[in-house]
Amino acid sequence: MVEQKNQKPRKGWIYFINPQKVYLTCKSNHTYLYDIEPLDYVECQHSSCTQKVNPSRVLRGEHPYIVLTSNKFSDESGYIETFNAIPLTSQETYKGLPTTYPINPTTKNCLDKQSFALVHQICTIDANYFKNKEGKWKERIGQLDKPDREAIGERLKNLFDLEPDDWFTKNVSSELLIEIMYKMPENQRHLVIEKLIDEFSS
Repeated sequence: MVEQKNQKPRKGWIYFINPQKVYLTCKSNHTYLYDIEPLDYVECQHSSCTQKVNPSRVLRGEHPYIVLTSNKFSDESGYIETFNAIPLTSQETYKGLPTTYPINPTTKNCLDKQSFALVHQICTIDANYFKNKEGKWKERIGQLDKPDREAIGERLKNLFDLEPDDWFTKNVSSELLIEIMYKMPENQRHLVIEKLIDEFSS
């Protein structure tokens, strides 16, 4: 586990989450762990049939989840009631799908085996699922490495058909960026450089 003390989830952080188990506190301040029963297999309603049918292909149970909510949105809006997240699974059933991305274990992500990010199952999870019995933020497993974060971003663009189509994206170059930087006021230029260093070192 990465050393962490009650920190709000950040983009790219990975947590073990079970969307069917959550600590909830009533107005009398009683806190308990509740089982939110998922829609499991259902029995065929035909009178002479004993078959069971899976009503959902959405991943269920406890799995690692990657937080996808923008840090900027989370910080500036003050909204921390829910988080967008992508589930991970070690099952190879989904291997090869264009919206599935394989992630190998590293010292940064702290995964114990190769896992597949199911980008097409991006979901919204209540913030309570990221908290423990004391109402503090759970410790994360680890954090995505930058190449994995960028690859998942590309798959999200593909999933939602968000390919950029603007002049700047098509024509940007290092020379153009340098020219823009030198036209900025010096104090702004230093701020931009600091943000770039922080971004590329994360």
